[in-house]
Amino acid sequence: MGNHLPVLLRDTAMKTAIETRRLLLRPLRDDDAQTLVDELNNFAIARNTARIPKPYHRSDALEFLDFAKAGNERSRISGVEEKARSGQLIGIISYEWSEAKGDAELGYWLSQSVWGRGFGSEAALRMVEDAFADAGHVTLAACYHNDNPASARILTKVGFEIVGSCTSFSKAQGKDVPVTNMRLTRERWLAQNTLAT
Repeated sequence: MGNHLPVLLRDTAMKTAIETRRLLLRPLRDDDAQTLVDELNNFAIARNTARIPKPYHRSDALEFLDFAKAGNERSRISGVEEKARSGQLIGIISYEWSEAKGDAELGYWLSQSVWGRGFGSEAALRMVEDAFADAGHVTLAACYHNDNPASARILTKVGFEIVGSCTSFSKAQGKDVPVTNMRLTRERWLAQNTLAT
């Protein structure tokens, strides 16, 4: 995006990792399991997601890692690392294709230790670029819990627009919570990037 052209790296499984100015968005590894358990037992993180249970067990982490490895060509699930602390997982970001909905959904979480440093926006901007420019998606969907203004700011900064609201079940909270649904089209993304250059 802008003046920061992405650098693509290859891991031994021939999946690509994406490098941004400060972050590495890379394939998940089996040795990420304990970090997932440690981070996702933080209710401040889990409460803002739909699928993360509380408590989060090692078996949950292993199941998620198997799911991420199985993936499909229209989805990307990446671990987030800060380049300054190489090898340390600080979050997950993904877009997951839904055949039934005909779009991919952007989702993410970051370690509370790095909140407020702009990593969410940096990772989301690059994942959106990958979804539209590399994976060929036409539309991306996303949502945020209404009591999570940080996520609303990230999605708005990336260019998502509000398209409605509803409730969504949060496993960690054990109840339906109000969410705001957002959407970003490739056409809007291209127009934004044309204006930015």
